[in-house]
Amino acid sequence: MNAWWAGLAPRERAVLIGGGLLLSILVIWLLVWEPLTQKREQQRVDISALTADLTWMQQVAGQVKRQGAQQSSQSGGVAAGGSVLTLVEVSASAAGIRESMERVQPEGQGARVWFNEMSFDALLVWLAELEQRHGLQVSQLAVDAGTAPGQVSARVKVEPR
Repeated sequence: MNAWWAGLAPRERAVLIGGGLLLSILVIWLLVWEPLTQKREQQRVDISALTADLTWMQQVAGQVKRQGAQQSSQSGGVAAGGSVLTLVEVSASAAGIRESMERVQPEGQGARVWFNEMSFDALLVWLAELEQRHGLQVSQLAVDAGTAPGQVSARVKVEPR
């Protein structure tokens, strides 16, 4: 390689050195600098979108709080819809999980419910409905894996908010 380099004319060496430098600069530009500037621009766009989302959420937060307070005052809580025990049993029947319910027992102002071998997804949907639609909150939840995949046994305590 040294013999080949020594055999080149000084002008050819200068052209090769210049071409190597130009190629090095081009590679650095394409593989390092350009991806960094594209990533930076994408982050600026993301920050702008997230800032707009935050602004909107802050504007709407007051309305959401007012509507939530208005709904809870209009519904009158659990007392207007009946006792917690009745509400639990009726909502479980409506959700199609009544047959999995082993026992319902009053406890304080709420109720404790035992389920045996039921779908975990159905349990979560029912609990979410109790909280969102009926004004109850889950204060205790114990879930054990069932014999089949996706099946669980559960103990739940629900109380008025």
